[in-house]
Amino acid sequence: DQLADNPTNTVGREELVAEADAIARYIHDMHRNLSELTMPVDQEVSVVLEDLNVRLEALQKVNQTIVANEAPHPALDLKDHRRRMILELGEIVDIRTFELPQDGVQIVTSRGQELLVDPVYSAEFKRSATTDDNGFLGIEVGGREFGTGERLQGGNLKGLLEVRDEILFGDDGFVTRLEEIADEIRFQVNSIHSQSVNQDLFTTQTGIFELGSDLDTAVSSLVTDTKSSSYQDTPVDVSRIVAGSIIFASGTTTDNLSTISTVDITTDMTIREIKDAINNSGAVSASITTTGDKQYLKIDAPTSSVYGVVSDTSNVLAALGVGGIFSGTGASDMAVGADLLADSKLLGIGRLNTDSDTSPTAVTFDDGHSGGALALGDLRQTGFTLSGDESTLTGHYARMVGELCSLIRQDNESLLAQQSAQKFVSDLQESIAGVSLEEELTDLIRFQRAFQASSKMVGVADELMQTIISMV
Repeated sequence: DQLADNPTNTVGREELVAEADAIARYIHDMHRNLSELTMPVDQEVSVVLEDLNVRLEALQKVNQTIVANEAPHPALDLKDHRRRMILELGEIVDIRTFELPQDGVQIVTSRGQELLVDPVYSAEFKRSATTDDNGFLGIEVGGREFGTGERLQGGNLKGLLEVRDEILFGDDGFVTRLEEIADEIRFQVNSIHSQSVNQDLFTTQTGIFELGSDLDTAVSSLVTDTKSSSYQDTPVDVSRIVAGSIIFASGTTTDNLSTISTVDITTDMTIREIKDAINNSGAVSASITTTGDKQYLKIDAPTSSVYGVVSDTSNVLAALGVGGIFSGTGASDMAVGADLLADSKLLGIGRLNTDSDTSPTAVTFDDGHSGGALALGDLRQTGFTLSGDESTLTGHYARMVGELCSLIRQDNESLLAQQSAQKFVSDLQESIAGVSLEEELTDLIRFQRAFQASSKMVGVADELMQTIISMV
């Protein structure tokens, strides 16, 4: 808003760049904090699996002993011990039990997909070498892939996997939704800024996104999913490229933009073909520059000239990072471009004026124009569809935070309810199978008084007998 009122304000440019950097850092920190939550959870999964293996092995040995000793000597104590062990096992994974001959017990997962224990076998759980899309090791049983939480219905292990794979990294998880918000902010801001110009226009611009190693495949077929094994560092916003056109204007000065050229773009073109098409426009030249082992798209004005972008309906410039503010592939590495951080004068606040939006024949520039700043401000009221819902970027963020708070409250209430139910069932069980110390003490006193009364009666009878004998 401040730059829209005063687009030549140097301090305002510095503040806008600083705010953009603060947003990028904030999103980056949020992603790191959420991701770090998964590390102790994933480590706890490994601990639970080790504990599960110890319990299964011990349960198998007790089960075997009961079967071996049941015929001559009923193993009542071992049966009670086995019952307690089964209850403790049920807290880790949801299970079903089946009675076997000679009082043996077979235990399987609740859906019957995996045998856990019988008198001669105990399953062994361990982390597999297979990783999921988020880099977490899977779980296998006896060399077979067990999968993850979808094969379990309850228990501590299910809860850990649900937090890690659904609440945080699921299709509607909080990390996933934060990524969507970060991606939309990056693309929308870059799209506006790539079509804006600074007060001096440009002599050269270099994209802030690495082009990757696949420059000769149609952009519609490029893999932009960073988690895919086929990903080759292609800019993730290449998937946003559509059929359209880029209009460039160049000239010897900002007051003489006499060369106007339109570059038509289709999704069948490769990155190299897009570069060639821009290079052949006549208004600017384009090349692929290499820094280290990374390649970027570079656009230059003709010698002793300046240029600007009138419009880009194909999204190519934003997708390849030319004139972009935010770099990175997602929330984890979102950042403001190094060149813009170093020199806020590169910030595009204005727009070029044309006599036509599609086929201009005249282009002029006013350094007091604030169309770029106004377009950035309009993002506040613009609705975008993320996770199936349409809202503003602020609305999506507020909804995500609100749902997180609601989930915490619901989980706390559910935990209290389950604890109350567990205590009721435990008390009911103890009232039937447990030992009441009060009742046992009352019975002890009663039996003691009865014994004392019986002893008194015997004593009196003996005394009477002695008296009768002495009288004779």
